[in-house]
Amino acid sequence: MTETQKALCLCAVSLGSWTLLSLLLSRTGERALRRTLAVLVALLLLPPLNAYVLLLRGEAWAPLAVWSHCLTWAYGPLLLRSLGLALLWPTGAWDRAWHLLPAALALAAGAAGLDWAKSPLLAALLALQTLGYGAFVARSSWRQRVRLRQLARGHRNSRAHWLLFLAGGLVAASVWDLAVFAAIKLGHLPPAGLLLGSALGMAVYVDAIALLALHPPAWLDAEPATEPTPEHTPEPAPPRVVELSPDAVRDLAARLEQLMQRHGPHRDPDISLPRLAALMDITPHQLSELLNLHLGSSFYDYLNDRRHADALQMLAQGSAELTVADIAYRAGFNNRNSFYKVFKQKTGLTPADYRRQYQRRA
Repeated sequence: MTETQKALCLCAVSLGSWTLLSLLLSRTGERALRRTLAVLVALLLLPPLNAYVLLLRGEAWAPLAVWSHCLTWAYGPLLLRSLGLALLWPTGAWDRAWHLLPAALALAAGAAGLDWAKSPLLAALLALQTLGYGAFVARSSWRQRVRLRQLARGHRNSRAHWLLFLAGGLVAASVWDLAVFAAIKLGHLPPAGLLLGSALGMAVYVDAIALLALHPPAWLDAEPATEPTPEHTPEPAPPRVVELSPDAVRDLAARLEQLMQRHGPHRDPDISLPRLAALMDITPHQLSELLNLHLGSSFYDYLNDRRHADALQMLAQGSAELTVADIAYRAGFNNRNSFYKVFKQKTGLTPADYRRQYQRRA
């Protein structure tokens, strides 16, 4: 049994090392995504490496054993960062390196031979930190449940979609670690085989998700073959009464263009005519008149025009950072079918064909 355990640990370490090297050397995917995955993969190398050293030598190397207990300090911050990347949150406090400071201090203490897990106060602080991040993520997820549903159902195989699996794994790992710490404090040490199996399973799971996010399977990103679903429900008929003067039309058109360029409300999956009107501090009737009578476009056609323009710009960048699935999601389309339908109507090409033609011209 010991030899089997050694082989499993060695396989987990080898897979993790290869995944980490791929993340560090690859130029596909966004840098923030690669860094986040690399940090998590590197941390999850510690438990199987510690288990392998223990099985090989018959005794653990103290710093490595303590480091293996420090992972829970990093789960909360990495969960927040993963969700922020998946939901396209603007870079802010969630993206700051100080979130990982407690984990770094715990690792430094382990290098100095201090085991934080023996301190009831630090164990309680760990539980509070984990629960605090969990509560914040749960509240943020509820507030952005529309975007979460859009991502989970309509943008499969995008890198953001795979990050949802990563976030789910971090939640499960946090709950499991807290349960293990609680059992230990109560004097009930879980079986060593169970602890080893959970550590190896988590490491392999994260390695697999990291590789799928870095290199999304092409067969999952095939062009839609079915009739696309409608992007939105039909909007009300355009207004018949003209309220806006020519000067007001020019002013509102300029304000609308400025709003779109600065804040991109067309990328919001929950955007509606009343919400966009509220952002401009005008009535829905005035916005409908501006679009239908003066700009010659319906509300949803206008949104799709903006989304299509964003998609063209991202496709024209010619980099490997964004797949077609990523672009459909980032441009604000509800699903890939709608993206392909609008794109082909406006260009006569599929997004992949357009990218190839643009790259050949460049």
